[in-house]
Amino acid sequence: MPSSRKTKILNCVCVALVILAGAVRLLGYHYGTFSFNSIICMLFTASAFIWIYQLQRRLIQPDVRRNLTVCAFMIILWIFLRTIKYDFLPNGHIAERYAWYLYYIPQTFCVLLMFFSVLHIGRPQDRPISRWWKLLYIPAAVITLSILTNDLHQLAFSFPDGLDNYDSSGYSHGPFYYASVLWVVILFTAILVTVFSRCAVPDKRRKLRLPMLPLISGIIYFVSYLLNTDGFLATTFKMPEFISVIFASFMECLILTHLIPSNDSYGDFWNASSIGAGIMDRNGVIRYKSERSVPVTEEQVYEAERQAILVDNGSVALRSHAIRGGFGYWTKDISEINKLNRELSDLGDVLAEENAMLDAENKLAEERVRIEQQSRLYDDVAKKVKPQLDKLSKLVDMPVQSEEEFEQTMKYACILNAYIKRISNMLLLFHQNNRIFSGELCLAISESLEYVRLYGVKAYFEYQGEGLLQAECIMLLYEVFEAVLEAGIPGSDAVLINLDILCDNINLRIEMNAPDRILPQGFMADRINALGGTLEIQTEQQTEYVSLILPSGGENI
Repeated sequence: MPSSRKTKILNCVCVALVILAGAVRLLGYHYGTFSFNSIICMLFTASAFIWIYQLQRRLIQPDVRRNLTVCAFMIILWIFLRTIKYDFLPNGHIAERYAWYLYYIPQTFCVLLMFFSVLHIGRPQDRPISRWWKLLYIPAAVITLSILTNDLHQLAFSFPDGLDNYDSSGYSHGPFYYASVLWVVILFTAILVTVFSRCAVPDKRRKLRLPMLPLISGIIYFVSYLLNTDGFLATTFKMPEFISVIFASFMECLILTHLIPSNDSYGDFWNASSIGAGIMDRNGVIRYKSERSVPVTEEQVYEAERQAILVDNGSVALRSHAIRGGFGYWTKDISEINKLNRELSDLGDVLAEENAMLDAENKLAEERVRIEQQSRLYDDVAKKVKPQLDKLSKLVDMPVQSEEEFEQTMKYACILNAYIKRISNMLLLFHQNNRIFSGELCLAISESLEYVRLYGVKAYFEYQGEGLLQAECIMLLYEVFEAVLEAGIPGSDAVLINLDILCDNINLRIEMNAPDRILPQGFMADRINALGGTLEIQTEQQTEYVSLILPSGGENI
């Protein structure tokens, strides 16, 4: 089956990024006004990550997918080390030399991982390769360590003028270097032999035409490099970059020709299916579904393994079964059965209808009671805030003499509006519970004082303690507080509020300087006495002192 459109687009993007990297290097050499190695590193890294995504999406065999993914990360490491060496490390520094040595880690292990991957060609998915092949990690590790420890023995690279002048005096290759090159040559030859031997059938040999293209490109590059190290190809792509491209493109060609199994475009089989079915992986992602399959969720698929469940408004029955790697599910149209059930339900007996009517009447009665309760609540709210609403109405209807007078009027209206809002909220809470948290009173007083300050009166508020208090006490405290404000403003220039919530009582003390009016003695005496409290109002040198003490009747915290 041919590759999917998504695979072709992503592969073209990878090729375009590689070509763009070469173009960036040519521009950098021509103009020399910018550092191009970092840009090339980002382009190659982006291309490698796209290829990693392609591998994770398409490859079926876990071992092959893991090997090639690690190989792709090795390529990223290779390009990254090269960028670090040339752009960020000083010439001749030991760090630069070790960055160069580290090149041989991806070079040594990439070709080994590619060899492990091609060993899976022609083998069943449930038959892994022999564990004896893992012994090849030993010579790979020895080669890598011999390069990394070159400073100790100089058997990979020899520096005639010493390590300190390694970059300026040149170097010669030693036996460990040739061992690393021989390692790559031997393994790549083994890769080619394995691929050709596993494709002995003539029809399969035609598939080798595509993987030969990267090899031919590599041969052309190496010949060009040997003839002229400053030629066009050698200038456009450096050796590590081109080797990385050859490695990746060769393995990708094996995947595209399906020598390495992949599941690209297998979903077309499901789209052509006449049944409603699909496959979900262990992560809950729907990988394939037929055109006749209805949308399902991860939870529904899990539940359908135990018993059939209804989806799509109950017209489809869903069942699922665990398979290797996830779940397979299928659906059955039961709309005709549902139609028959609806016809039977329409022929229900009179008793069911009467029960439905009784239930409707009960619900109607409950709704009527709820509406009556709401009406009483709204009446209580309207009665409680009627004086303030009347004052607001007068303020709005009052003719405006000046802009300053209008501004002060609106500020005073804000004080009234804050009280209306807060006392209404307290009434709503009171109808739900006969106790209110003291924080509600503190918030109400604080909000009212904000508008008092906006009006131009200095206001201070302190409180101590908290607890669940009787709702009637909370509202009475706030009403007395509001009455003092409305009586003293305008006229007063400062007000001090102190609220103490103790174990046995609540003490609200208000001190207002130069109020316009003083609360009369016996203010709200009936309500205060009914709650067992006391209200004291005193004046001294144009200052009003109001002290209201009420029993807490609640639980302190």
